[in-house]
Amino acid sequence: MPVSRMLNNLQFQMRFARKALRPSTASLCIQHQKYRCLSTSIQRLKEEPKAAHPTKHESRPIRSGEPVAEHVKEDESKRAGLPEEPMEGPPPLFSSSTSHDSETTAPLAPLPAQELFSLKDRTILITGGGRGLGLTIAHACLESGANVRCMDLLPEPSQKQWLKSKLYANKNDLEITYHYLDVTNKIQVEKVFKHLFEINDEKKPIKGLFTSAGIQIMMPALEFSIEKFRKVIDVDLTGTFLCTQSFAKNFFKKNPNLNVDNDLKKQASIVMTGSMSGHIANLGIECVAYNASKAGVNQLSKNLALEWSKKGIRVNSLSPGYIRTALTAAQLNEKPELNEIWLQGSLLGRLSTPDEFRGPVLYLLSEASSFMTGADLLVDGGHCAT
Repeated sequence: MPVSRMLNNLQFQMRFARKALRPSTASLCIQHQKYRCLSTSIQRLKEEPKAAHPTKHESRPIRSGEPVAEHVKEDESKRAGLPEEPMEGPPPLFSSSTSHDSETTAPLAPLPAQELFSLKDRTILITGGGRGLGLTIAHACLESGANVRCMDLLPEPSQKQWLKSKLYANKNDLEITYHYLDVTNKIQVEKVFKHLFEINDEKKPIKGLFTSAGIQIMMPALEFSIEKFRKVIDVDLTGTFLCTQSFAKNFFKKNPNLNVDNDLKKQASIVMTGSMSGHIANLGIECVAYNASKAGVNQLSKNLALEWSKKGIRVNSLSPGYIRTALTAAQLNEKPELNEIWLQGSLLGRLSTPDEFRGPVLYLLSEASSFMTGADLLVDGGHCAT
């Protein structure tokens, strides 16, 4: 190819390349728009007011890029929020006309930690207290310093456990008494609770209720008769409601002018026995009525907490997992395959025993849980975690 022709081709290619590199009108508009947005953002940052920071006298730009923690460290005396060390005295009353910058106080601060769980100088009522979990909790309340009134449908409590509790009470100048009660009988419930409040020693006021009366019927749903279904609901759910209702009526009558903001130690606590079965369906067993009733108990506690907590009664539920009792032992003898199923569901790989619920119940009944109401304490060995 002649040299002149090669030069002409090269010049043509160079002109085409320059034209391809030249930005189009649309491209220039897009770039111009980006520049305008960026310049507008910069201008807004320049004009944007600075936000006052509670830990500095000088204002700090909202987008300063500096961590808040660094501003806190600049002057330790000007930290925002609550003081690190609680102070003694009643808590302040906050209202629309009260500043939240008021000096914050903590009425329980003077108590040593171990005394937070103490039930001394009070009386605790327990339904289902004739045996099993109820009687175990009754003894724990005695050991924590409380007088105890047990109620149950049994003609008399389980003698071995009862004699042990009576002996402990006598040695420690405490009282434990037993009262017959059918929790499904509204008239009888009202009569028994009224009587217990009337005869109670004013030096040890009634300030707690633990409801553990309940029954279980295992049966396929298709075979459940309406009578048996209603019986389970009546004992486990309706009975729990009737007892908590009567407790609240008598407590409010005894404490008509209770200041829930300042009289923290005078408030009462109700603990209802729910169940992890109120959260799940149990593999291996068919107990639709029981599970429905316990789900109702868990929900009942939330609603009663809403109504009563500002009047001086905290309400919570306890949801145990499988407990090794005479009842569960009989179930395992009847259906040995349940043992493997239940153990597989437990993260701890075992069933619980009644004594393991003493701590959780004492926590809920005592000042240790003073800021807890409307909650369900799940103590199931991790069964509901998976």
